[in-house]
Amino acid sequence: MAPKDPLLGTLKVCVMNLKSDDVTVTDRNPHLGSCCELLELVLRKGLQQPVLSLVHRDYWHCFEQLPTQDPCGRLSTVSLVVEQARVCRKLLSAQGRGRYLLRLALSRKTLPQFVTHLLHTPRVVEWYSPTLSILRNEEFLEPFMSLLLVLSNMEFKLDMENCSFLDESWLLPPCM
Repeated sequence: MAPKDPLLGTLKVCVMNLKSDDVTVTDRNPHLGSCCELLELVLRKGLQQPVLSLVHRDYWHCFEQLPTQDPCGRLSTVSLVVEQARVCRKLLSAQGRGRYLLRLALSRKTLPQFVTHLLHTPRVVEWYSPTLSILRNEEFLEPFMSLLLVLSNMEFKLDMENCSFLDESWLLPPCM
């Protein structure tokens, strides 16, 4: 029996809950926050920190490198999403930019392309531990990519203008 990662099992349940509603996913969906949080945990799992650096590396830093480091040269959609997240003035942290990028990628159905490009970019993928990361473990990567494909076949209509909360939380604050 193949080994299982608990994060992937939980993510699968979350994705199926999102899909079960069979409607466009909006910020009001009760499963959206936990699904995004699990995606974030998968992308952080096994991400190694630089030895002599004061900066904490986050998955945003990996995606931010793709437009300049990816050797395949077919990054137009990925580059646009990275650039949009990079220049967003409402976000102050790498965490906020990464979360914004994930929401953009879900809305534009490009999350599988991001991970594929990351995996084909040796100077970036080496930041992930080969023993701890889901992204560098073939047995875990295949089910993860399958879940990303399910997500890319769903409709997401997320509020991208109101994004300053992403520095602190996945949950859109209630309107006053």
